[in-house]
Amino acid sequence: MADTRNELICISCPRGCLLKVSGQGEALEITGNFCSKGIDYARKEITEPVRVLTVLMRPEGGGRPVSVKTDRPVPKDMLKKCAAEIYRNHPKLPIRSGDVLIKDLCGTGADVVATSTLK
Repeated sequence: MADTRNELICISCPRGCLLKVSGQGEALEITGNFCSKGIDYARKEITEPVRVLTVLMRPEGGGRPVSVKTDRPVPKDMLKKCAAEIYRNHPKLPIRSGDVLIKDLCGTGADVVATSTLK
């Protein structure tokens, strides 16, 4: 594995520390953090970045889309595949905020949940 050198802004708390990451594998050196959350954030962001996916989903028959999101972060390198799977699905109305519209999205373990209501 090549030596990694990155700068990240930590989003674990409102402080927004500028983290400097160098090294490789288990020997990552992380500096610039104010609290221990920065170390955990940087290590995860460098080794296995994840994001909560938030998109719009068209209901069956078209009409106004409903906003949805994954109930947990999914691997960043799978975001396009996951979004494409969401766009292929068209749930039936009515949709209530909190309804699970897709279970285990692309094998990630994340469910797609409605974040708004549509009748």
